[in-house]
Amino acid sequence: MAENYFFLEAAFLREAGFFFEAAFLREAGFFLEAAFFLAAFFFAAGFFLAAFFLVAFFFAAGFFLAAFFLVAFFFAAGLFLAAAFFLAAGLFLAADFLATFLRAGAFLADAFFLTVVFFFLLAAFFFDAVRLAIVISVLGGSRKSIYNSVVISIN
Repeated sequence: MAENYFFLEAAFLREAGFFFEAAFLREAGFFLEAAFFLAAFFFAAGFFLAAFFLVAFFFAAGFFLAAFFLVAFFFAAGLFLAAAFFLAAGLFLAADFLATFLRAGAFLADAFFLTVVFFFLLAAFFFDAVRLAIVISVLGGSRKSIYNSVVISIN
């Protein structure tokens, strides 16, 4: 679906006389389709395999509560990755639509939006790590207190 947009954009560029840009954009359409498919496949396969083996291990060992928390964790992590992926793809396409109408600064528009997405994700991971570090330092570094802090933050 995404490659159709790139092929349409390449046709507009070719009609306007930008032959090199049209050829590059057409190849980018093929590459983007393959990259989206491979990324979606490997993310889904990795998450499902990791979740299955970890949950099966904890369930077989009798840690039913830990198995439940692992299911919740993988579900939340999958939702976060999906949201970040769709946000990045949406901003990337918005930048390309903007560049279609403006015709100048297409690379700068894409770079700006992707930079915003990158720093947004970086800030989210940073604040989550800082929050966890504060919780661990306040409650102490023992294994039981870390487990309690995770349970408290989930609840």
